[in-house]
Formats: sequence, structure tokens, C-alpha cells
Amino acid sequence: MFEINGRTKHLAIIGHPIEHTFSPKMHNFISKKMGLNYIYTAFEVAPEDLGSAIAGIRALGFSGINVTAPHKRRVMQYLDEIAPQAQMLGTVNTVVNHNGRLIGYNTDADGFYRSLLHNGIETKNKDILILGAGGAAKPVCVMLAQHTPKSITILNRTVSKAEELASYIHKTTGFSVETEKSRKHYDIVINTTSAGMAPQLERCPIEDMSFIDRNTFVADMIYNPAQTVFLRRAKENGAKGINGLGMLIYQGIIAYELFTGTILPDSIYNTIVSEVFGQ
Repeated sequence: MFEINGRTKHLAIIGHPIEHTFSPKMHNFISKKMGLNYIYTAFEVAPEDLGSAIAGIRALGFSGINVTAPHKRRVMQYLDEIAPQAQMLGTVNTVVNHNGRLIGYNTDADGFYRSLLHNGIETKNKDILILGAGGAAKPVCVMLAQHTPKSITILNRTVSKAEELASYIHKTTGFSVETEKSRKHYDIVINTTSAGMAPQLERCPIEDMSFIDRNTFVADMIYNPAQTVFLRRAKENGAKGINGLGMLIYQGIIAYELFTGTILPDSIYNTIVSEVFGQ
């Protein structure tokens, strides 16, 4: 790795918990590959300490941070400016320090959509089922609604939360979203819940998966573990699918470009997949 010195610029990710993150490994790899003097670390930040942590980022002159659960919404109140797309999505996962002004962005939605395109999946005129209505679902649903699917259905254990998200999407994009599973087949099924991630490794976000078959594409936003119960059961039904690694990489690439003002080469994605994640 490059030498850390007095000119080294600092990046980080904050969350609670944070032990599972692969972001430092990926971002430090990009810096080394590109020959840029940045170092990226991870910090465990409890919800009650979020304001102090952001003040610390500002005071220490960090170039930027990534923000993960459970801080993506609450962090917005501590920033100087929110980029238009992040404002529309209602969450921030990337904060850039522009000469002392902290500006919030959201790279999750673009990262997820780019991961679908990378795997040859188009959303236009497709019936899409979203599992979950939490913070991870919102940017994905808004992004998908902007790419002319045939339908979007949100399933959530608490129906009122699904209805609330559906209302927000309609207000924001004009796209009408369903909150009941009314179709026998969906082209794309996406898990946005934490079911399948530690400590819920044996959980699946939906019990009846008989409607998923070889004509279904499934995506799980979880990347650790690489294969969740949801993905395993879907593949047993003949479906093709991806985990959240592509989203992680693409949102990280977009965030790194925002942090550093550098345009990364298209080839960096495959390089990260092979050299960082060994796939």
C-alpha cells in the first residue's frame, strides 16, 4: 500500500453495527490501484452519537464518509446541503466535504440499478416485486419507478409501511405502486430486508416462493453472506440471481468518484470483483 504521510486524505464509513463491512478493503484497493493518497477506515457510531461523529468528521477535515444503517436518514439533519437526488430518495449514504461544507448524496440507487444492467437485466415493462419497505427499499423503489416498469409491488409484514412507501413513490414519481401480491408471476423479485444477514442467517423474507421459477430474476441486497437462504431457495426453483455485491461495488465506485473528483475506468469493476473479492 502507499505510504501514509502528512498529505494523506481520510475517508471512512460509519454505521451500527459496522463489523460486516467490506468498504474499507474496496476503497483502499481503489486508492492503491489509482495511486491516490487516501486511506479509508470504519467507525462504529451508536445512534445517540451520530451528531458528535459528524461534527468530528468536519473538525478533522475528512474528505468524506459513507453512511450505512441505521444512520442514512438521520444524518441528513447534520449536513449543510443535500443533493437533489438524495433529497428525493430521502436518505444519504455518502457525505462529501466540499471546503468545509458537508454535502449529502445517495449512490445506493444508482449502484443497484447499474448492478442490474451489468447482469443484463432491464426493468422496462417488467413486473417487479419488492420485499420490504424499510430504508433500503425506498431508494431502489424510486429508482425503479423512474425506469418505466410494468408494475411495482411492495410486500411488507407491516402493510401500513408498504402503503406509506407506495404513497411516497407516487407523490415523488407519479408511478402507482401496489401493496398486495396479485400476480402469479413476477419478472424480478428483490429482497431489501435484513433477513438472511447475521444474526438472522437462517431467515427468509418470504415463506411461499413457489411463484419464483426459471423465468424469474432475483436480487438480494445482502452481500455478506454471499448466498442467503432467499437466494438459495430461489435458485433451487430454477431462478437466476445476484447478491448485493454488485450494488456494493457500484455504489462505492460512484462514492469514490465524488470523494476524490476522479473518474474511474470502467474496467475497475471487474478488477475489484476478482482482486478484492476473489470472484
